[in-house]
Order: sequence, then structure tokens, then C-alpha cells
Amino acid sequence: MPNPRDIDLSALKNMPSKTKRQWRFLAETDSTNAEIARMLADHPPEQGLIVLADSQTDGKGRLGRTWHSAPGTGVYISTLIRPNLPPEQLPILTLMAGLATVIAVNEFTSNRAQLKWPNDLLLNEKKIAGILCEYYPKNIPAVIIGIGINVNQTQFPTNIKEIATSLKLETGKEINRTALIKQLITQLDFQYSELKKYKVETLIKNWTRHTDLFGKTITLKKSSQSITGKAIGLDNLGRLIITNESGEETALDSGEVRLG
Repeated sequence: MPNPRDIDLSALKNMPSKTKRQWRFLAETDSTNAEIARMLADHPPEQGLIVLADSQTDGKGRLGRTWHSAPGTGVYISTLIRPNLPPEQLPILTLMAGLATVIAVNEFTSNRAQLKWPNDLLLNEKKIAGILCEYYPKNIPAVIIGIGINVNQTQFPTNIKEIATSLKLETGKEINRTALIKQLITQLDFQYSELKKYKVETLIKNWTRHTDLFGKTITLKKSSQSITGKAIGLDNLGRLIITNESGEETALDSGEVRLG
């Protein structure tokens, strides 16, 4: 059984939960999202599932990218939920997971991390965390929420070192990963419960409190399309609303946001 010094699996398993769930902890895996996907067919539908890895060899990022997942440094975690949501509202779950993650991360830094639509966290304008939600519609529909957080890294590969950061780099302190994971799962449980009770409007309002994107001029790239305008908010499907110089509004459900 893997036992990195700052991960206490017993403490995580003993966390309070309204529903029964299984924890699986791996020293190394290709991807925690992929690990859950392989377990879907045999996992009891009424039971939750959380997969945590000390490292990933093929961590999944958005748009087919890889999430750098060095051992002993980050939080690489996926959880399984079975939401009762229509397909058009499933992107809301990415926002829900982002909100949970930013609140958890901000427990460990005085400089506030900010949400970048749709699925990134930035700290001092560098990426510190990302979320990848994947939908599996067969049999009993399922959503796998994957979260990667840069915690105790002190260096990154050349191709990302100018755009990535970690809690340790920003705070100068070693962060206990068990403490962060407990905050993260507590927030995921809470935000998912709130979403089911109060629906989307409250989530959008709370998400908006944790971003500095709105009011800024951005360029959003989606496939071969590129749109520049002012980001003004999210609609009730979680789509980003951009207004151009003529005041025309466009709502986009995905894409890569760049400032300026």
C-alpha cells in the first residue's frame, strides 16, 4: 500500500459522508479519471467512489492535454457522481467542481486564487489547478470529476514553467496534502448538495464571486473560431457571455480564454 508521508488514507476514509463511498489510493496510475472509467461497469451505482493517486503517467487535461503529475507533490483525484441533470446542464458540474476547488485552495494561501472559465484556477496569474469532467451516458449515467492541484512542486517542465505555479512556490510553505484533500472533498460534497437544493442560479452567483474575469477584454478560441470582446458574465447554463463593440452578446459553452 502506498504511504507518502503527508497522505493519511485512514483519515480520509473516516471523513463524514451522507452516502457510502469507496476510496482507492494508488502510488501511480495513468489517470485517476481513467481508473474510475475502468471501474464503472462493476461499481455499485448507489455507492460513491474516489480515486487518489500519488502520481499519474498520463494525467488528463482539457482539450487532450496532459496534466503534469510528479510524485509526492500534487493532488491528483477523481470522484464519481451520478447527477440527475439534463445533458445541457452537465457543464454546470465543471463550474461546481471549480468553485469547490478554489474555496479549498484558498484555505491555504492569503493570496486568493481566481477561477478562469471554464475549468482552471489561477494564482498570481499562473495556473495552479484544473478540472476535467467526463460524462458516461451508458446504463446509469455517470460523471467523473477529475481535479489536479499543484501543491508542493518547486519546479515544472520547460514547456509549462512560465505559466504554472504551486501553493509552495506562492506561499513558501510545505502544504499537507491530506489537509487539502479533506477541504476539497468537504467542499465538493457541500457544493454538490447546494446545487441539488438551490439549482443553478446560486452556483453561478457564488462562482462569480471567485473570478476576476468579468469586465475584461478577452479572446476566446474554439476550434477554428476566434471571438474577441468583453466577458460580462455567465448564463444559467454556465456559458460565457461576451459582448462585442456593437453591444451584441454571444454565449459560448466551451473554448480557450485568453486575456486581451
